[in-house]
Amino acid sequence: MDADQLTHAVMNKLKITFGWKVYGKRRQGLKEPCFIVLLLNADHGRIQGRRYGQNHYFNVHYFSATNEDFISVASQLLDVLEWIEIDGMKFRGTGMNFEVIDDVLHFFVDYNYHVMRAKEPGIKMKQMEQEGRLK
Repeated sequence: MDADQLTHAVMNKLKITFGWKVYGKRRQGLKEPCFIVLLLNADHGRIQGRRYGQNHYFNVHYFSATNEDFISVASQLLDVLEWIEIDGMKFRGTGMNFEVIDDVLHFFVDYNYHVMRAKEPGIKMKQMEQEGRLK
């Protein structure tokens, strides 16, 4: 799982749900209403042994020609982005909140999950000979 897969999953979910244009890195010629999905930050940390935590923080911008539907769209985004699916695995959105800045709705959502690293091949023991005696 990587950040691009998560970004595309969020973008696809928005496109399917709302039917509006969704932009990622390329955003030339915006046609409102539309969304821009930005990965703000990602971090990775070891939890224990081979288990690691992955955290991805997204900001979804919503542009509207009327600026009157921000609260309505934000409440829909709370439901729409709560779960996304990638290759049959579901990821839950957490830390969801929103604000309107300069006539743009900013919706924030985090996707956090654990991964298990493959076990490194260790040194195998050579053959051992064992003897037993009875008294």
